[in-house]
Amino acid sequence: MTQNDLILAIDLGSSSIRASAYQTNGERLEDVSAYRYTQQAADGTFDPYTVTELAEQVVSECLERVRALRGEYRFLAVAWTSFAMSWVGVNSSGQPVTPVYTYADTRSGPYADRLQRELEQEGAFDSTCRRTGTPIHSAYAPAQLLRLASEEPERLARVAFWQTLASHLLARWQGRPFAPISSSEAGWTGLLNRDMYSWDAELVRRIDLGRESLPSIIDYAKYTHSLADPWAKRWPELAQAPFLLAVGDGVGANLGSGCTDNRRIALTIGTTAAMRVVIPIAERSSQPGAQIDFGRDVPCGQPDASDPVLEAPAGLWSYPIDSSRWLLGGALTDGGSLYSWLHEILAVEDSDALLARAARLAPDAHGLTILPFLRGERAPGWATEATLTISGMTPATTPAHIIRATFEAIAFRFRLIYDLLRPYLAPDSEIVASGGALQENGLWRQILADVLQTPVHLVDVDEATSRGAAILALQALNLPQPPLPPTIHTAMPDKQAGKRYEAATRRQEELYRRVIGVPYP
Repeated sequence: MTQNDLILAIDLGSSSIRASAYQTNGERLEDVSAYRYTQQAADGTFDPYTVTELAEQVVSECLERVRALRGEYRFLAVAWTSFAMSWVGVNSSGQPVTPVYTYADTRSGPYADRLQRELEQEGAFDSTCRRTGTPIHSAYAPAQLLRLASEEPERLARVAFWQTLASHLLARWQGRPFAPISSSEAGWTGLLNRDMYSWDAELVRRIDLGRESLPSIIDYAKYTHSLADPWAKRWPELAQAPFLLAVGDGVGANLGSGCTDNRRIALTIGTTAAMRVVIPIAERSSQPGAQIDFGRDVPCGQPDASDPVLEAPAGLWSYPIDSSRWLLGGALTDGGSLYSWLHEILAVEDSDALLARAARLAPDAHGLTILPFLRGERAPGWATEATLTISGMTPATTPAHIIRATFEAIAFRFRLIYDLLRPYLAPDSEIVASGGALQENGLWRQILADVLQTPVHLVDVDEATSRGAAILALQALNLPQPPLPPTIHTAMPDKQAGKRYEAATRRQEELYRRVIGVPYP
């Protein structure tokens, strides 16, 4: 191994697609990363052909920039993360016949509600959520597939196989119609039986989905080699490099920011927002580096009967990272996306000045109570048809009031998630912040520290998600792990602000009950 060994990390994000080259010390090569912005449709889907083209553009551009550097470079592996969930139907030739469905497609809300009622009537709701580690919600595949069967049966009939966006790209580049998916991505679909690390037979039966249309589930570290033409000629550096299977972007964000166990909790705000913790479990019988046989249904490491399945408390989810680690947490559909939307709606011309005015306001001094659900609610209430609500507007309300109240409202949702996570955290655990919306926004970090009443540490990492993909590749290759990223700022909690925010949190909960009418789990 030389100092010029690299990992190519591809991050399929909901707002952009990026490709970066990482050294084995976890540092990103300067000036070689490439990215393209993506455009989600109003219904929360993506055009598969557009995102495919963008992904191929960023890989080509990143490799071209590496070629221009002095010295010899070798790619040891290609690692991926992808927004979760993503779900695309393809025909028998591997061509997409549906859009890329995502967590943000809320059209299936009524079908999620109906499925939940049916399961509750049969006494099967709790056991279903325990098996899958997820609630019944429009963010997951079961409800979305039920909607398709009811409203678009002709489109559904054209689907020969279901893929994630990442597995579709992998299959395309390797000249195959289909590819397997990782246990991580499978968990994010809401269809994984976590006891068996296979598709949940009961849910598959309920939504009348043919088992033959579902991909194999394999640990991310079981990679395969060999790009097919024309990709092997276009990307010769990757022709024989192992391609790991994609994991959910939340996994990458945790590992990339140094949150590898229950002593460090990742709090990420980008387009969406989430709080997550890694919970190690006993090793399962998977062998990293094993070659995938696409001609067989190759399972990931099967759980031993003594292995514990991490029970997610009501309101949160639990997904496997691989056969030895769980990811426990909760996500908000709207994080930075809500701020961006308000920025546009309020016709903000000077963002810095607006944030400065918001920072001069005292905590909860604006008279507003906000339910920050622009695209529905996920954790912890999982109200499928929740909408943005702003209560308390008067002629004296200013854009600075609205912006500050929005930051506080999202922090209140994190407080609910944090309280549910507490039993799983080490006594000396700390919160580590990352994500584009928090890097330059000291006001939001301070609000989070005051609401959570614990220090919030901002770490020095530009792209935590793609760095996490590179770290997963190093783990799969049994190479030394890079050091934790250093902390560059810590927001310390203010007790008086915390008391005001406790009252504001209760006010938000009361508005939630009156407007949405769904009790908390």
